[in-house]
Amino acid sequence: MNWYSFKPADTLFFRGAEPMNIGENHTATANFPPPARTMEGALRTAILKQNIIPIDQYYDNNIDGELLDIIGPADKKAGFSVVGPLFEQDKMIYVPAPYSWYFDKDDGKEEKVKIYKSRLIKTSLVKTSLKNLFWAKGEKCELKTLGGKWISLYDLYSEKNIVSGKEIHCFYDVENRTGIALDSNRSVRAHHLYSFSHARLNKNVNLIFGVDKNLPISDTGVLNLGAEQRFGLYTKIPDINFSKGNSDLFMSVSQTAGTEQANESVVATGKIQYQGGWDMKKGFHKPMTGFFPPGSVFNDKLNDNFIEI
Repeated sequence: MNWYSFKPADTLFFRGAEPMNIGENHTATANFPPPARTMEGALRTAILKQNIIPIDQYYDNNIDGELLDIIGPADKKAGFSVVGPLFEQDKMIYVPAPYSWYFDKDDGKEEKVKIYKSRLIKTSLVKTSLKNLFWAKGEKCELKTLGGKWISLYDLYSEKNIVSGKEIHCFYDVENRTGIALDSNRSVRAHHLYSFSHARLNKNVNLIFGVDKNLPISDTGVLNLGAEQRFGLYTKIPDINFSKGNSDLFMSVSQTAGTEQANESVVATGKIQYQGGWDMKKGFHKPMTGFFPPGSVFNDKLNDNFIEI
């Protein structure tokens, strides 16, 4: 696995899936951090640029066979996979908190909280049709999931069961940007403005991501990432090793598509996130897909974005 850090030159913007119709919508949600597939698309573009391959030539799959195996055909998935992205703040790596970890609701305002992990229990003890049942038991009556927050790698594998969960907005500020709308001919649309929310990483914060193959790109370069021509500097960094857990459960550090296999193996998750995308070769929208959020926990390792907890 090759690991990289990414520092944007300015703000970043990853638009949600809502349509923006005149007279109806003038704002759009933003997704941050970007999912792994967005990072894969940015890296594919970087490979084309650094290897001086015209986009039309790539659309025709008229490139070196070995390079095509790595980047993947234009109408297929990339030939490599990305892990993350994660946050790095003050040289500490932060990952999504598992949705299968809970804390007492009364401790919600504390800087550090004691966590209670879901564990497999014998279904003979309760009335249920489930083959496997996971349960978290606390010292008080009401527990709240730690999912949705971010924790350090140290806390993820600590045996003390005391963690400091950070809200995602601890890593970036939101900046609202308003501008003119354009029609299909790229002309100004009269009487129509739009407003988007951009993310600006806080001081000493970088995005961190891993790639499972050796990509034909330089160790340092410019990466175009997100909408509105956002870009930044990527740099190769030393490998990040995840420790092995002891619960036979796996957590996804990026979004996980709601496939049949994922649906059957999910243990704990949050609100499903629906996203589409844009197929550049077809020039049309990709179909909407439901994704489990980062931090979702499964009893099977479905892809490289899963780490044992």
